[in-house]
Amino acid sequence: MCNNTEEKKIKEQLYDVFEESYIEGAGYLVYSLAEAFYKKNNLEDFVYFDKNIFSNCLMDILVDIARLKDFHDIKYVNQIKLIAYTASWCLKRKPFQLVEGCDEKYIYINEMFALSLLTQAVGFFDDDSEYKEENRKIIVKNINSIFYHLKYRNTNPQTLELLLIGIQTGQMVNVSD
Repeated sequence: MCNNTEEKKIKEQLYDVFEESYIEGAGYLVYSLAEAFYKKNNLEDFVYFDKNIFSNCLMDILVDIARLKDFHDIKYVNQIKLIAYTASWCLKRKPFQLVEGCDEKYIYINEMFALSLLTQAVGFFDDDSEYKEENRKIIVKNINSIFYHLKYRNTNPQTLELLLIGIQTGQMVNVSD
């Protein structure tokens, strides 16, 4: 954790790199996704969303994106990179915290949130998602494999970005005209 002076310095540096509207927009986007996840999964009695941890998480995401922009000399990062960094930092910082005495099934709640970010980023589970019913078992198995990866494997932004690119590529291969 940063002390107040370090945090203030980091925030000032971020405002040098990003417009205030970008920082607020990124924060609002991730927060609204977290809030929707929280409500959809009825977590009120079992898990709470720590806004201080989330604030640090958001700073980490933006610092990494600023470094990326500088290193690659680009103005914007693509959505896949943004989601990969967001999921990775949410896994590291764990903004969803368990309420004392809650059920064991919530122990991987941050991994569940990261999975929801990743699958939404590539269009899974949208209301208009289409798939063949005979593929349902394979899809569920693959999603469970991704969840396993999030729980037990290296979840740096690069591996998550590669995962998303692989899913997008697979979606293009299976599209028929």
